[in-house]
Amino acid sequence: MTAHTFLKRVAAAAAAAGLAVALAACGSNGGGGSTTTNGRTTLVWNMWSGSTAEVDSWNHLSQMVTAKYPDTSLEFQTSSFNDYWTKLAAQASSGDTGCILGVQSLRARSIAPLLVPLDDMLAGAGVNPADFDQSIWKGLQADGKQLAIPYDFGPLVMFYNVDRFREAGVPVPSVKWTVQDFLSAAQSLTTGGKYGFALYPTIDSVIPWSLSLKGTDPVTSDGKLDLSQQGFVEAVQWYTDLVNKLHVAPQVAASSDPTPALSSFIAGSAAMVVDGPWQLVNVKKQAKFEVGVLPIPAGASGSHSQVAGSGFGISQTCPDPDKALQAIAVLTGPEALQYLAEQGRAYPARTAQQDAWFSPELANAKEGLKAAIDNSVSSPATENYTQVSQLFTQYGVQAVNGQQSVPDFLNSVQQQTG
Repeated sequence: MTAHTFLKRVAAAAAAAGLAVALAACGSNGGGGSTTTNGRTTLVWNMWSGSTAEVDSWNHLSQMVTAKYPDTSLEFQTSSFNDYWTKLAAQASSGDTGCILGVQSLRARSIAPLLVPLDDMLAGAGVNPADFDQSIWKGLQADGKQLAIPYDFGPLVMFYNVDRFREAGVPVPSVKWTVQDFLSAAQSLTTGGKYGFALYPTIDSVIPWSLSLKGTDPVTSDGKLDLSQQGFVEAVQWYTDLVNKLHVAPQVAASSDPTPALSSFIAGSAAMVVDGPWQLVNVKKQAKFEVGVLPIPAGASGSHSQVAGSGFGISQTCPDPDKALQAIAVLTGPEALQYLAEQGRAYPARTAQQDAWFSPELANAKEGLKAAIDNSVSSPATENYTQVSQLFTQYGVQAVNGQQSVPDFLNSVQQQTG
């Protein structure tokens, strides 16, 4: 896929999701790549974040880079996860991306034309692929080329409000819980204007249920989207029924909040939610209750979630790729990942630092996360995954609220993206 094709696809996705104005508006507010003044180079770093706690963590890592390389500093520019991809397309269209780009594994293939392949540069920067979990190392490749160095990875998991379970006399689940256990708990905890579960129709959050209930991934092994698979259709119908038939989750609305279901959980309005371990830093900073972590409940096909993760790559337009890689080597180095782990921001992609994630505050998450990782699977992604994701949510809001049938919803997405 050419860079021109990438831009067309993401622009189309933005328009489909009602973001055309945003795309045009941010086209002139890009990163600028890098500048050098009096021998000091400033590299623009484009990344997403979801809270001030996350921004603080990234700024701390930026200071680590300057501490090691005094002639290099980073200018951190951020937006929400969803807005990041739209903004990246706008910046790319004007040749205005930062030097260092955040790269998420499920979207790596879609932005491959914007990134410098790193394979021939790694040894010179002291980066050894063997130090990283291989599932996420390979997840940040496209056509056999390494596009980014990972900092975190992990499957989606279930966060649950331990206090709500105890107060309601609902048995606290074990890592071997089942879908029936989940439904029973969700029904018992839906009372007094609060719900047992919160959801939002993102394709990422639906896939673990489809894998566990039916053993079906909507993306085939060769990267083709097939939303018509019977197992996936049935899993999505089950998912929407949580709102429309079982009423254990509230109806949803189009939202500028990038994580509305998680926000509902943090506010105490819902007792359970599916999200990633990378969100634990946000949850712990904001929730006023004890948070537990469990794998996705086992269905007929077991308990499974897709592995996803993120890292940092170098843009094709960066005038200082060697300095950018030096900085990335620090951002993904042992000290940085130890810090991110201890903050609860990232389950480290480096295997030697993984136990650091389970600080005393996160000790109760260890069993649940380890169980989820043990049963996780690598999930393929399409070249236009960003567009798929945006349209899935756009039409999914109507389906979850019972305003459109699940087959029609999935067919609409398939026709526009498949």
